[in-house]
Amino acid sequence: MELTTVILDIALGLMLAGYLVYGYHSGLLRSGFAILGVIVGGIAALLLVPILNTVVSQPVWRVVATIGISVGLLALGHAIGVTVGHTASKVLLRGPLQLVDRLLGAAVNLVVAALVTFMAAGGIASLGVPQLSQPIGNSAVLKVIDGAIPDPLEQILAEIRSTVTADGLPTISGLAAPSIQPTVPSLDTGTDALAAAARSVVRISGNAFACGQSQTGSGFFIAPGRVVTNAHVVSGVEEPVVETPNDGTEAGRVVYFDPEHDLAIIAVDGLATPALEIGAELAPGDSAVFDGYPLGGPFSSGGASVISVDELQVQNIYDTGTGEREVYTLAANVQQGNSGGPLLSTAGEVTGIVFAKSADTANIGYAMTVDEIATVLVGAASYSDAVSSGSCTTD
Repeated sequence: MELTTVILDIALGLMLAGYLVYGYHSGLLRSGFAILGVIVGGIAALLLVPILNTVVSQPVWRVVATIGISVGLLALGHAIGVTVGHTASKVLLRGPLQLVDRLLGAAVNLVVAALVTFMAAGGIASLGVPQLSQPIGNSAVLKVIDGAIPDPLEQILAEIRSTVTADGLPTISGLAAPSIQPTVPSLDTGTDALAAAARSVVRISGNAFACGQSQTGSGFFIAPGRVVTNAHVVSGVEEPVVETPNDGTEAGRVVYFDPEHDLAIIAVDGLATPALEIGAELAPGDSAVFDGYPLGGPFSSGGASVISVDELQVQNIYDTGTGEREVYTLAANVQQGNSGGPLLSTAGEVTGIVFAKSADTANIGYAMTVDEIATVLVGAASYSDAVSSGSCTTD
């Protein structure tokens, strides 16, 4: 474990212990107002930090400003809440109620402090600044908090974070989509084969400094130390951050970038995550599974079915020209953040890569077929030199 991660875990542990003691000392009423202030401060930090990307030009100062603004807003919210809570407790609390108030204050204070810490850390990590994202992604304390948060609540936090990050998931009109909303199949995505495949699906974040925007998406290991994703996920990003389910978080480098076909490869030599196997092309009517991190949040695996397989003219990631691609039209609930994630057979093999959803019909997604991307997948291990990731895309 790197020193920065150890320092972060020690700091987080001390902070949470401090909030526990503080909660007992202050009681529920005073703590409640203080917590409310911290929550407001945390949300303000989550919303305001990305604005720094358009104001502060130097990357080093962006890191300093990010930390300073986050800490400052949390402290300000806390101070205001404490002042209001102290006044209220003196008026309302008397006798035995004080002990009950203290015990409840300790418990509630710890839980809410952990949630706010997790939300703020997730927002900072999604900015894709390696010096911040790596220790956050590898933090043992944050992993414990993550494991304790119910999935519905974590999804809500992800939706909040998604308001300040860009996925750039293309929405396509009039592209081989039925006019009637299809039914998304319900599949068992927890089989041994699919659970094993999920361990190779990663969350990708990065900061396109030139455009002042943070980006997030999905990807998957296709060779040792090589992650495939969409080009629009890493466009304009110099040092994308790759977060695995089990093997930690590492900064990578873009070694292949094709904006015409929306494909990219990231080299992450420090991760030993196993690669997925390449499967056969699917046919209309076949069932499939798409994995990824919708809204930049927790991992999700969803069912899909192939409506059609077509040779289509598709815009490049900059909307400056079209090219022919072989594409699956899918009945699937594809969302922002699913970009670059794999389309898998029920045996857990790669059969395509998700890249877009329909702008006209709900529950229609698009993925390039395995035959379309086979050359890149097979040759992924041969790419090692860093290449330009082009300019960023904007919605």
